[in-house]
Amino acid sequence: MKVKCQGSELSDALAKVTKALPVKRSNPILDGVKLTAAGDILTLFATDLELAIEKKINAEVLLEGECVVPGKLLADYAKKIEDEELELELSQDHSLVIRYLDSEVKIKGYDPDDYPVFKEVSKDRSFNVMKKEFKDLINKIIFNVATDEARPALRGCCLNIKEDVVEGVASDGYRLGLVKIPIVNNGIIDVIVIPAKSMMELSRLIDDEDESMTVYVDKNYVMVDDELKTKVVTRLISESYISYSKIIQTAFDSVVTVDKKSIESAIDRVSLINRNSKRYCVKFDIKEGVMNLSAESEDGTVNEKVPVTLNGKDLTAGFNSKYIMDCLKAIDDEFVTLNFTSSTAPAIIKGPGENWLYLILPLRVIV
Repeated sequence: MKVKCQGSELSDALAKVTKALPVKRSNPILDGVKLTAAGDILTLFATDLELAIEKKINAEVLLEGECVVPGKLLADYAKKIEDEELELELSQDHSLVIRYLDSEVKIKGYDPDDYPVFKEVSKDRSFNVMKKEFKDLINKIIFNVATDEARPALRGCCLNIKEDVVEGVASDGYRLGLVKIPIVNNGIIDVIVIPAKSMMELSRLIDDEDESMTVYVDKNYVMVDDELKTKVVTRLISESYISYSKIIQTAFDSVVTVDKKSIESAIDRVSLINRNSKRYCVKFDIKEGVMNLSAESEDGTVNEKVPVTLNGKDLTAGFNSKYIMDCLKAIDDEFVTLNFTSSTAPAIIKGPGENWLYLILPLRVIV
């Protein structure tokens, strides 16, 4: 293998594909990035066997071939010489020689025959979605994903693919986020669960633009192809997701409409008093025209009033302020509604439309 390419393009591609490298070493060769030169394209590929990322860049291919080189080391070197034109050549001992200006770097590699072959994803079932909307869906729900190992399905994001919309859902058992976005369906009705790591990397890789991309769904894998030389493949979580629709109320006894920035700022200030507590509990005392927010700890107490519009009964309830703040930071609507059935039932936070909602379980407080 022998190719010439721009250092900036190589560095950018490596920054993307190395996101798929394993955090913990299980097999040394998985620390490597596979480079394949063919035609006028240099393809970079990395995987941890759960997530795979492929990126293609333009190159002058002098001799076709492939090699596997330690990914993080190569990425670090490429970043240091990204302003130069590079020549990459594979030596007989599987090392990659990088030449630039009058300098040379030689990085020991692996036998590419030992590198794992990742699953080819069928293109029979797919849907098209706008990049910007899919990226927004991920960012609005990803922070709700569980971090413990007890319930594997909750360590991923659920995509409920329907005829003309996809519902993205994430929950840790104490809170839940749901976002709906429109799609163009190409023959798929399914419910799949994608690992949180894969969803986070998708969010980073997807451009925030009004362009379409295709999501291909196979039996155990999903592939996202934006048709701009970047491809992401991830293994699905096999466990079934929770029946989330059964726990989302649709009728409420108390509906509070409030300016999003006002309540966000108030909760941010009130929760300072118990920021060292594990519960982060803020008490909501809601009456017509005003919502009193209060918190206490060994350091003191705090009360703050926020003007609201209440439709229904007065209510007092407690909630984890971090959960409330997480969802408020993720949305940009001017007003939100807090929907309650009782002080011991989950609260539903909604916007003016029906495209997103958050469910949060209450905390026990002294009324």
